[in-house]
Amino acid sequence: MTPSRSSQITRALLIVWLAVALLFATFPGIDLAAARLVYDPVTGTFPAEQSQSLQALRSIVWKFLNFSTLGLLGLTIYGLFTRHTLRIPPRFWGWCVSLVLLGPGILVNLILKSHWGRARPAQIEQFGGQARFTPPFQITDQCQHNCSFVSGEASLVTAGGLIIGAILWHVVPPQRRRWLVATLAVLVLALASMRFFKGRHFLSDVIWAMIFTSTLAWTLARLFRLERIHARVTASALAADARTMLGDLLALGRRLRTRAFGLAPAAASGLQRMRQIFARNR
Repeated sequence: MTPSRSSQITRALLIVWLAVALLFATFPGIDLAAARLVYDPVTGTFPAEQSQSLQALRSIVWKFLNFSTLGLLGLTIYGLFTRHTLRIPPRFWGWCVSLVLLGPGILVNLILKSHWGRARPAQIEQFGGQARFTPPFQITDQCQHNCSFVSGEASLVTAGGLIIGAILWHVVPPQRRRWLVATLAVLVLALASMRFFKGRHFLSDVIWAMIFTSTLAWTLARLFRLERIHARVTASALAADARTMLGDLLALGRRLRTRAFGLAPAAASGLQRMRQIFARNR
């Protein structure tokens, strides 16, 4: 990545930070106005919260992202300890895992959601609760744990979209990369917004979760020097490394099976001796 390209991304993130911060600082009522659009005052509920289809979709997405995180962790560990030279350096997978652990894991869930104290929409007075509404960047005491600022699921979905984009960037032809970005952006926005429609988060919770995660992804990319290795993440490299890893797993399975068969006679002999001892002592 050229220095000018790097500067453009940094400048774009800075502009987004300033613009969104200024917007919600100047018009803090945006969150309440947006929440009212998805709230039913007749039933006193957020209708999307009762949707079984959204619940099923959320469960599928959550399981997929959790399973993918475990897979990325496995790839990182394998890349660090394998005796083979892989075409994709393990620090690429290390960037992926670090983004998930430090973003949705530590920054969002352990720090912000646990200590910011912002009540969720369904918990405030305007929507049938007892807590007071507070703007996004105001630390308060209206919630004790697992609070609203920011959305953990929006952060995780954003991290997932960025990781998928990074993996596929040199896999798809250059002329189709705009479609890749557009597709991933739509998916991330749609999935991240589910918590807003369900009344579990304010609009600013979702937006700031995406901004925080994107900024962290860019910061980690600079720390991991991702620009030096990203071009090596190609379809052929992914396939070659997958074959290497599969070969190692099959070899490991054969060794474990051989050892198990080797231990079987000794285990049977030991069991027989124990039976003889118990028989003599009855």
